[in-house]
Amino acid sequence: MEYADMLRDINDILCLERLSNPHPIAVSSDGSRLAVVTQSHRRKQVIEKVDARLLPTGLLVELEGSEILLIDIKSGESRNLTPNWGTSYRPAWSPDGKQLAFYSDKHGSAQLWMWEGDDSEPRTVSDVTIRHFSPNSPPPLWTPDGTRIIVKLQPEAVVNQEVQSDEASKSVKVFTNGITENLAENEKESEDESMPWWPSWADKWFRADIGAITIATGEVQILGRKLHPFGMRISPDGKTVAVMNFQGFEALENAQGLYEFYLFPLDDTPPKLLADSLKFTGHLFSWSPDGRYIAYGTAGYVLATQAEKEELFLISTVDGSPVNLTQDTDIELANSSHPPLWSSDSQHLFCVARNHLWRIAIADRTIEKLTKGFDRRVDRIVRCAEADTVWLPSNTESVYVQTVKGTAHGFHRVNLKTLKIDRLVEETRVYNRGGNMDVAPQTGDIFYSVQDISHPSDVWVADANFQNPRQLTRLNPGIETEPLGTSRLITWQTPFGKNLKGALLLPADYREGQRYPLITEVYGGSFLSHQSNDFGTDGLGHSFLLTKQGYVVFLPDTPMETNTPVQELTESVLSGIDAVIDIGIADPKRLGVMGHSYGGYCVNALITRTPRFAAAVSSASISNLISFYGYLTEGGDSTWITWVEKSQGKMGGSLWEFRERYIENSPIFFLDKVETPLLLVVGALDDEAVAQVGEMFSGLRRLGKKTVLARYEGEGHSQGTWRYPNMVDYWQRVLTWFDEHLSESLD
Repeated sequence: MEYADMLRDINDILCLERLSNPHPIAVSSDGSRLAVVTQSHRRKQVIEKVDARLLPTGLLVELEGSEILLIDIKSGESRNLTPNWGTSYRPAWSPDGKQLAFYSDKHGSAQLWMWEGDDSEPRTVSDVTIRHFSPNSPPPLWTPDGTRIIVKLQPEAVVNQEVQSDEASKSVKVFTNGITENLAENEKESEDESMPWWPSWADKWFRADIGAITIATGEVQILGRKLHPFGMRISPDGKTVAVMNFQGFEALENAQGLYEFYLFPLDDTPPKLLADSLKFTGHLFSWSPDGRYIAYGTAGYVLATQAEKEELFLISTVDGSPVNLTQDTDIELANSSHPPLWSSDSQHLFCVARNHLWRIAIADRTIEKLTKGFDRRVDRIVRCAEADTVWLPSNTESVYVQTVKGTAHGFHRVNLKTLKIDRLVEETRVYNRGGNMDVAPQTGDIFYSVQDISHPSDVWVADANFQNPRQLTRLNPGIETEPLGTSRLITWQTPFGKNLKGALLLPADYREGQRYPLITEVYGGSFLSHQSNDFGTDGLGHSFLLTKQGYVVFLPDTPMETNTPVQELTESVLSGIDAVIDIGIADPKRLGVMGHSYGGYCVNALITRTPRFAAAVSSASISNLISFYGYLTEGGDSTWITWVEKSQGKMGGSLWEFRERYIENSPIFFLDKVETPLLLVVGALDDEAVAQVGEMFSGLRRLGKKTVLARYEGEGHSQGTWRYPNMVDYWQRVLTWFDEHLSESLD
């Protein structure tokens, strides 16, 4: 491998433009203009971050370098609205489609900006600082009359001008079964076992005021102070803002988020607390068009216990009384990715759950599976972005859904009267991977993203019948001139009879009958075969950086269904590698493995179970479930207990109940069996991973095993947030490591 060629390949891939997930697409109501948010790793240059999550401007690190393109849909002409501004994102059109609001940190902090059409330049609407702590935080929320925008604001700092007493100036922090004894920061009471578990980081990351900014004057009306607001929705009449306010977690050992439901009137009357201790994600809820109800599902936080039934609720906006729409059925209708949507007459709710489309009658709670017998997975309902209602094309009674079957992605139309399902389009290209879509209500045009193995994501538009779909963006026009590789799916059976799939990514010059070095990318519990036709410009880089150097990349499915994750993982991965060898593609003497985060844990586990890998790369990994279980953050949080017991850790209970299980599934206890050279990678701001990677490295070094640790100062958990020079260095190290240990000259 020539160093110059490798460096060129790395730069070519990392400099690609990509859609900035999860909300890259926003179309004006008249369908004439489109705002698209893009990112490129070359624009990630901030050296000093506040922590692993935040830039100095207060924005999330994963948003860094986002820019907004403005596209004339008829002509296809585009302009960069925010070139080299820093970070600009979350565009939202005014109700009349003439103005575009968005957030940007061009002036050193996150602010609300406005573009007012034609050749005008964007302007700041107000000097206040926006508080945007989640990629799923709401966009600028326009009131229906287009005069005001609802936003989350950085809270005013509390300045204590009194001289501190000796008692107040103590530096001790005391932790209890509740939270710290120093409660001034979050103003929560302690020692009340009925209260939610309050994490120390909630104030730092989530605290915000809620404000209404008048567009014409920049005047700010504060609706609520010192809250922890997640989802916000404006009522259909534009008079009230519904807010889901984070209360904490249900318990230390159950990281189920709990939320309060507030209504904030825009006429300066006091807010109303309608309900509390609501179990859901905090973002995904919707107003009924008549304004009488809020609908939400109890699909919980990703770390929460999965055993509880996931239900669909209504809450009265008058008195807060709840209605459980799924109380008398075993059907689970919650969805952790998309909210329930209303019919325009407020008589029905629609939701996607358990891979089907459902309709619920509000009056009698009748639940109907609209796609019964349909042999495709329903992924989402097509709607106007941020709408609370389903979208029905003019003169039709049909709901549109996005579907998946194997490698085929498509859109189908479901007639609400006859339940007939019509296929509109279906192909092997990938739709809306990780991002949103939008509909122009006045034209019925549908805007969505498309990618395949040869083409990065771009935005396309189609009419309601999907006739003559048209590509609107070409973010990387040069990429089509040089294919990076091809892919194929394989199937195999594990030693215990489980049938699995995997994707193989092959070099562009792949020759049948020739054996290649194989690098297996692992992430236990995932179905990576679904990525067989993805182009792959995600935050971590690109698998084709490996195929460009002559490697075949294996993406195996690795379902995790028991409390013996390492055994399950080993059986799935090694039998899959055997299948790749058996079909004549992989060289059994040149096997590599790599993984990130939980995938890094999988790498650590695999190399303690088999000597077959000639090289391994483990990034931001876990090595010791016992110390990870007991990890205490600086603020006093035992963050990972739920993860180990009830989520990816798969232990099924506490350390004291299953001591041997914890040991058996912790790679640290089996490092004496490692024969594979291991490159360990971690960002220095990724506190938990730094400790875990350190244990792995220290143990291997003590045993005299071949290992290298690369720690990147000022970087967090995901390489997708790293500065461009560090990302280049990371990939140089990975490719050099594999070249050193998998080179054909070593045979």
